[in-house]
Amino acid sequence: MQARWAVALILLAIAGAADAQYRWRDPSGQVSYGDIPPTDSRDVQPVNPRVPVAKTDGNTTLPFELRRATAHHPAVLYTSSDCTPCDNARTFLRQRGIPFSERTIDAPEDVETLRRLTGVDKVPVLTLGRERYAGFNGAEWNRGLDSAGYPTQSRLPPGYSAEPPQPLIARASGLANRVGPAAAAR
Repeated sequence: MQARWAVALILLAIAGAADAQYRWRDPSGQVSYGDIPPTDSRDVQPVNPRVPVAKTDGNTTLPFELRRATAHHPAVLYTSSDCTPCDNARTFLRQRGIPFSERTIDAPEDVETLRRLTGVDKVPVLTLGRERYAGFNGAEWNRGLDSAGYPTQSRLPPGYSAEPPQPLIARASGLANRVGPAAAAR
């Protein structure tokens, strides 16, 4: 009977460690497992190297559920300048605590590329992996984010800072024929 309990306890310990993302030693030398190691820990090692570790700065990583969601359903927001719905979409994602990449539509060739990538030529567009959400609709976006496994409330660590917006197509500086939201919304 005691052997069964010992086996059960060992299996529970293994299962608990399997759910953890990191293994570390605390200052007293005790080995611990968890999602985010304390700052004073030593010998921090990922337990499951298949789960990506999204770095937010030199010392902070995203919690497991955000890493899992971003690995399977990365959030990419397509925007243009002087676009109120784009501003609303950006604010919505930040308030919900969604780590996202932003790609800006600045030129006519960007609109063509956006159409090829998403099937639409109006911004904002949110993609979550293969799913696409054209136009800002908070209720629809919430359903998509929930379905993709993103937490309903922000779990971003205090040191998190998003990457700056990037142009959809990299080009040399001094572009003469830039477009605004009116051209992108055609």
